[in-house]
Amino acid sequence: MQLLKIRFYQLKRDLGILFFPILALASCISFFAFNHPEKVGLYVVAIITYLFYSFHKNRGDLAFTYKHFNSAKAQIITEYQLFLLPFSVPVLFTEYWYSFFALHALVFLIPFADTTRKIQFKFLFITKCFRNDYIFISGIRKNLFVLVPLILIALALSPLKLFPLVALFIFNAVVFSFYEVNESVQMIQASNKTPKQFISSLLSSAAVKLAIVNAPVLIINTAFNFDLFLFNFYFLIYNLLMLATVIVLKYADYQYKKQGNSIQIKLIIMILGLFIPYLSPLTLIFYVQSRAEAIKNLNNYLDDRHS
Repeated sequence: MQLLKIRFYQLKRDLGILFFPILALASCISFFAFNHPEKVGLYVVAIITYLFYSFHKNRGDLAFTYKHFNSAKAQIITEYQLFLLPFSVPVLFTEYWYSFFALHALVFLIPFADTTRKIQFKFLFITKCFRNDYIFISGIRKNLFVLVPLILIALALSPLKLFPLVALFIFNAVVFSFYEVNESVQMIQASNKTPKQFISSLLSSAAVKLAIVNAPVLIINTAFNFDLFLFNFYFLIYNLLMLATVIVLKYADYQYKKQGNSIQIKLIIMILGLFIPYLSPLTLIFYVQSRAEAIKNLNNYLDDRHS
């Protein structure tokens, strides 16, 4: 298969001998996630499926694949099924063994989703609510019909254990996707801020918005399930950290001629830290390292005389 050959050479070039240790690590993480003491196996199914869908939706080679490859959809299906195996095979050795079949069935359907049809509406009230935050205005306009049902589901299920957090997590992941596309350099320069001021204003503005949305669900959930207080607190703080890291990763890799950014692998590692806390320090390391790189990179586009 043409697509698998290309993927093989890409992995060989980018990872080399690290491919097998990473494969083993992915399997171990999946096994531990499905054996989590909080019994979050079914939620992990939803998250893994969403990650594959997110990758499919944002990959830039779909048009090329469908145009030049024979049986392109079959090749994409095969690719996803193979890449799912490190996550799904360990499930067979847990109490959620049946999720193996659910995972492969759900991921099988992803290539049939139409990710090219983008219906956009103006929604002028969004501009009034978010004023000059063009990233949130654009992101919400594109994803309003996904975000509204997710937050309503989260609120409706908020008295229950864990269920609302799945909807809230997916909501937050959609917000993270707002930062996958690069704005024009003119929009950055129009801020009239130094790199440090620009990054700080973005971080504080985004954090406040995410906290305002997450807080009601988490407060209600904690009131009904006080034993989840620490986990809910960790959920909020860690999601704010992930949002901050996604933002600095974007601007660390920002190039005015580059449309998007490739942060999928790091994002997957960060998401795993939500369920396996000992991986969470990696997110903090990503943030600290990328923030410095983002400020340095933005010096190429912003006047830093006032820093």
